Amino acid sequence: MEAALAPLAGNEALEVPGFSYLPRFITEAESAELLRYFGSLKPIWESRHAGDRAGRSESGSRRLTRPVYWLGAWQFACLGYYAAPDYLDEKCLRAEPFPAVMQGILDRLTEKVAAHHANSSLGALPNTCLINYYGSELTVDAKGRPQPRDYARLKMHRDGEPGPVVMFSIGQPALFEFVDGDRPTEPELALWLKNRSVVIFSGPHFKDHLYHRVTRVRYGDAPVMPEVVDDFRLRRVSVSFRFVPPTHIKALSEFSEPAQAEVRGYVEQLATSSPHFRAELEATPPKE
Repeated sequence: MEAALAPLAGNEALEVPGFSYLPRFITEAESAELLRYFGSLKPIWESRHAGDRAGRSESGSRRLTRPVYWLGAWQFACLGYYAAPDYLDEKCLRAEPFPAVMQGILDRLTEKVAAHHANSSLGALPNTCLINYYGSELTVDAKGRPQPRDYARLKMHRDGEPGPVVMFSIGQPALFEFVDGDRPTEPELALWLKNRSVVIFSGPHFKDHLYHRVTRVRYGDAPVMPEVVDDFRLRRVSVSFRFVPPTHIKALSEFSEPAQAEVRGYVEQLATSSPHFRAELEATPPKE
């Protein structure tokens, strides 16, 4: 058996069919503005319900491994994530738009993203994104001693939205891997994603066949990361952009009563700091 290749250092651009890596694409000024924006949000810990994908099983739940925030359309873990062609309805709750700094970076990527599109009818740029906060939860043991729990990982998965995925990386380098599901210990591509880098991947191989994951995030002091969640030390923020057909993005009032009940607690959390979600709640009072 051949020895596994060392991960690429992430200092140089990489272009292969279906995959683009652009180091230092995000400027230092944009990075600083993004960090201020990430620090202004109130990400939440969601739970994914055990059982069927719709998340309505009574058999229990487990918390996600990182705090998250969605823009454009919120896909709550308890409802199951949007995935064409089978999981389309009641998956995407309309959320806040992208901030100007984020949209500006995407606009500069228009031609690059369009080159990844197999289906031009989807549009050139994504319209929703997941902001992942990677770091360590600062827990203590029974004797009160600090016991940080590292949550700077993401298990292998595929994204089910149509079209390319675009990722921004801000913070400490992350080891990003693509693996075949039959050989998960042998990454086909492993790359350290550096601060201010952008990744785009698409197509039948990188998006539809291979899984991707984050197995490690380094520690470091620069850039200085904001404090976003109590008892949590942030090391990296990843923003993964996707495209969802607008017809599948609904207001809370358009969700069924069971789906509204499933997510209302999360929307109430978001509404404490988000005028958008506060308005959603006001427009959709709970049923008597």
